[in-house]
Amino acid sequence: MTNQTEQTEQTEAPASEPQEEPKYQIDVKAFDTSGRSFGYAVYTRLSASGKAVVDDGKTAGGFGAAADYMKVMSNICSKEPDFLLPGTPITEAVFKLLLANTNKAMTLDEIQSGLTTAWASVIYLKNLSDDVLRRMLDQENDYFIKRAVIRRRRSRS
Repeated sequence: MTNQTEQTEQTEAPASEPQEEPKYQIDVKAFDTSGRSFGYAVYTRLSASGKAVVDDGKTAGGFGAAADYMKVMSNICSKEPDFLLPGTPITEAVFKLLLANTNKAMTLDEIQSGLTTAWASVIYLKNLSDDVLRRMLDQENDYFIKRAVIRRRRSRS
């Protein structure tokens, strides 16, 4: 016969919920708190045709709403062949990819897919493995790309 201590050690821990794949997005609040303008950062990454759309002459370039700039980047700039050039550093490329996705959180697979599509013609493809991307995005960076906070809905009892 076993005692209670042995019984509790033998009892298996309840199965935990399956872990969701981490998603990444730009922490806009942290970006602005750092003293840098998120809106201006987005504006400076617009293509010439994208800037032509948002520059209405009423607002100085780069001082409009970042959300408007991201929509233009998504609809116009990201469709241009030079949106993500092969020489673009990976973190900058991920930043632009998130901007073109209007900063909606993206999984590593979605990020890899976007970069691979953009750099499909490159002979020497950069290392875009899960490990490399995860390590790069999980450390502090100048683009304030971080793991997105997953908000779970509470079930009603």
